[in-house]
Amino acid sequence: MFDKFCNRMIKVLSVCIIMLYCIFLYMDFFKIQHIISTNVIKFICIIMCFIISTLTRNNAIHKRDLYLLQIGLFATIMADYFLLMLNGYYIWGIGLFCVVQITYSLRYNIGDSRLLIMKFIIIFLIILLAYIFINNFIMKVEFLFVLALFYAICLWVSLIKSIEAYRYKKYPNPSRWMIVLGMLLFLLCDINVALYNIIGIIFPSDGYLNLLYNVSSISMWLFYLPSQVLLSLS
Repeated sequence: MFDKFCNRMIKVLSVCIIMLYCIFLYMDFFKIQHIISTNVIKFICIIMCFIISTLTRNNAIHKRDLYLLQIGLFATIMADYFLLMLNGYYIWGIGLFCVVQITYSLRYNIGDSRLLIMKFIIIFLIILLAYIFINNFIMKVEFLFVLALFYAICLWVSLIKSIEAYRYKKYPNPSRWMIVLGMLLFLLCDINVALYNIIGIIFPSDGYLNLLYNVSSISMWLFYLPSQVLLSLS
């Protein structure tokens, strides 16, 4: 009985997410202002993705995998809270997304997880030391760029680990392809995030790039929410 209830709730939440997805894309595309902003709608969708993961408990491959997924999704909620709802806490947001990708890398990892954690620590320390050297002897650099670079590496590692998990059939179908597709969409989202921020800072008034700027602003969530839905169901 409880399993049927959970499956029904997953379907209801999935339908709600699809409906809200269409609504906020429509609002973003036509730049429609409403009492409820698109950021609030987007954040609600991310919360629902986490709730879906709590309802798939009996279908999980094993508890460790489920816990890592839920930690990753909960950290995503916190990151999006800083970036969407508080709007401006970029260091906290990107830092939490680093935690998300490290968590997913551990989830997909086939080898020694402790070795993987050590590699992440070493990579971060190398980037941090380079930042300190450049900041003190060459030019002033914002710490945000350190986190952005580290996040890019974490995302790439996570994507590679998901492909390895698919290749070595760590997960059964359809979870194995949902994970890879979810991570690919995650990557596409972050490529658009990078384009949006780079164009906005360097070429704010360029005619052709302004079109790319507007497209990337919509494409971020065009790819991001489907990635979260796929991962929550994986």
